[in-house]
Amino acid sequence: MNRITLCADDFAQSAAIGNGILHLVAAGRLQAVSCMTESSHWPEMAQRLKALDARHQTGLHFNLTQGFDPSDQPVTQLMFRAVLRKLDPADVRRRFVAQWLAFEAHFGEPPAFVDGHQHVHGFPAIRRIVIEETRIRNPNAWVRVPHAACLMPKALVLRMMTAGLPTHLKQAGLGGNARFAGFRPFHSGFDFARFFRHLLTNIGGDTLVMCHPGLAADDPADPIAACRQAELDYFSSDQYPADLAAARIQTTRFC
Repeated sequence: MNRITLCADDFAQSAAIGNGILHLVAAGRLQAVSCMTESSHWPEMAQRLKALDARHQTGLHFNLTQGFDPSDQPVTQLMFRAVLRKLDPADVRRRFVAQWLAFEAHFGEPPAFVDGHQHVHGFPAIRRIVIEETRIRNPNAWVRVPHAACLMPKALVLRMMTAGLPTHLKQAGLGGNARFAGFRPFHSGFDFARFFRHLLTNIGGDTLVMCHPGLAADDPADPIAACRQAELDYFSSDQYPADLAAARIQTTRFC
């Protein structure tokens, strides 16, 4: 029987996102939660997440693009600067360490894993710093490898941008997922339940699956705000475990 680890991204980015994810954690529907620790919502949300004492892993959603810091920039610009080695390594390290320390300060333990908002943790020049700092601060942590077996342009670009990540993780002695899924179009009217049922029928082994649930909100800082409620509704429903059973899929923490 194949297994998935369902990971909710963007925890604490906003109150609506955080509250939606907390609902799924309390219901036992998530195996991992990835946290944005620069957000003003993080200190309070961290305490609420910790209090649930659920059977999931909690990790750092490393951010360089969302706008919490004056040095944040659009992801396309960050990509070009990373490829051209035009990023300031000291600034990238400063941001990573500060976000890691904020995680520990409010959650009370180091991240169990590391990934990136818009997958920035795997970009050239950035991934070396992420791996170095993670290895020092929690050598038992694993790092997301966003290599999905799909033909969406975004997935193909990110596979190219993060091509060296698995090799670098192995050299550093850090763990990472072998399979990944969850890339989806973000537009109104998208049938998320149908999409996820199709995803489950194509799982070919233990797979880390990202998702982006949250409560409905009018949030101009969140370009996918209108799409989050549909994910929350599906993962909260009785249909989700029924679809898992029909596809002969079990859920599990990453190991």
